[in-house]
Amino acid sequence: MFLNLSNPDSIVAWWTVMPDRHGDYLTYKLKTSPEFAPSINEALRRIAASPELTEALEQATQRRRMRLARQTERDDSLSSLQLRHQELATA
Repeated sequence: MFLNLSNPDSIVAWWTVMPDRHGDYLTYKLKTSPEFAPSINEALRRIAASPELTEALEQATQRRRMRLARQTERDDSLSSLQLRHQELATA
C-alpha cells in the first residue's frame, strides 16, 4: 500500500491498516512536515467523525497506554546502567 500524505483519503485508508503505529507516525509527520498538516488534519478529522474508525482509534489509544505502562514498569525495575545500555542499543 502506498501512502500519499497530500491525500486525506489515502491517509485514512493507510491508517486503518495499523492504527497504533500509523497514528504515531502521523503525529510525528505533523511535527516534522508542516506542508502535509492540512491533509493529515483532514484525515484525522474524518477518522474522528467515523463511528467505525473512532472505535479503532479508541482501541489503538488503549493499547498505546498499556504499552507505555508496561514499559514504565519495566524501566522502573532496571538499574541506571541497564537503562543506559538499552538506550544505546536502540539508538
